[in-house]
Amino acid sequence: MLKSSIRLFKIFGIEIRLDYSWFIIFALFAYYFGFFYFPGLLPDLNQGLLIIITIITVLLFFFSILFHEMSHSLVAKKRGIPVERISLFIFGGMAQIKKEPDNPYSEFVMAIAGPVASFFLAIVFGIIWAFTRSLSIIGEPVKYLALINVMLGVFNLLPGYPLDGGRIVRAIIWKVTGNFKRATFIASNIGRVIGFLIIGTGIYFVFTGNFLNGIWLAFIGWFLQTQASMGYKQLIFETSIKGIKVEDIMNKDIVSISKDLTLDNLVNNYFMKYRYGRFPVVKDIDAEEIIGVISIHDIKNVPRDQWSATKVGDIVKPVSKREIINMDMEVADAIRKMSSNNLGHLVVMTGNKLIGLITKSDVMGFIKFRSELH
Repeated sequence: MLKSSIRLFKIFGIEIRLDYSWFIIFALFAYYFGFFYFPGLLPDLNQGLLIIITIITVLLFFFSILFHEMSHSLVAKKRGIPVERISLFIFGGMAQIKKEPDNPYSEFVMAIAGPVASFFLAIVFGIIWAFTRSLSIIGEPVKYLALINVMLGVFNLLPGYPLDGGRIVRAIIWKVTGNFKRATFIASNIGRVIGFLIIGTGIYFVFTGNFLNGIWLAFIGWFLQTQASMGYKQLIFETSIKGIKVEDIMNKDIVSISKDLTLDNLVNNYFMKYRYGRFPVVKDIDAEEIIGVISIHDIKNVPRDQWSATKVGDIVKPVSKREIINMDMEVADAIRKMSSNNLGHLVVMTGNKLIGLITKSDVMGFIKFRSELH
């Protein structure tokens, strides 16, 4: 995820990122406003002003999405729930909240904050429109922004997870039943139904001549139903590993290699022999002062005829703080750390001593083995 996005800035300690897919939707909106919407409403507008108004309107539209997601994030932080980042992408925006809320009330206030923020912006733009409607060059853009924020608020109140309305439904069911898992199951299934209904509407639009809007609705519906299904599966997964520590599943039988080892030696005497996917690299085998972790993918970047002359220390990446964890960390948190930092492994250390490695495949293997036992 991090490799496919651009870091913009931080606000209230929350990182704001721009996914590369955002440029697609930005271009589509700019094309729509610049060639159809504003030329139809303001036919006498000169080209320079048309470009400026188009760009400002599109940027304010995405500011509205960011404002919506920021409201979720600030409420989450106030409720003691960490928020890592907000990403703007082709389908809008998404706040990456590190864990689920602890109680139905927290879920409710976090969910309702987004639509409230959108309706607030709609009122603000509506007030500006009321004072500027006689000046169409300002009045028309802010009228559109007022309407789009109303639509954004209403759409997000649809009662299916992962939309805000679905989270509100989940909070209510959770409160009534006392069962978070059941509440998520119901809200997710409603979300899937809504997603399929939107897909159906999109297909209908396609066959009735409204091709572009139909395709767009179908993509949105697909995204919603996919996220609804993944949300419940993610909960089941996290429930299955709840309370399990890194110490319980980490690979303790690690084989360290020296930075002076050649790649040829590494492949033939380590990768082929032990069949591990990666090895910790140390300065000195006895002291085991770790430098980094080398994987088979790192080797593939070096031409085969250079393996005998290239040492591991020449290509291994230095271990970073984001790769290091302690063995008391919960596995669920370790998985989130790997996902958020786009890592295939984590290094388990006590003080300066290397004591193990954990990979996503280690976790998957443990979960599969445990499920077979049960």
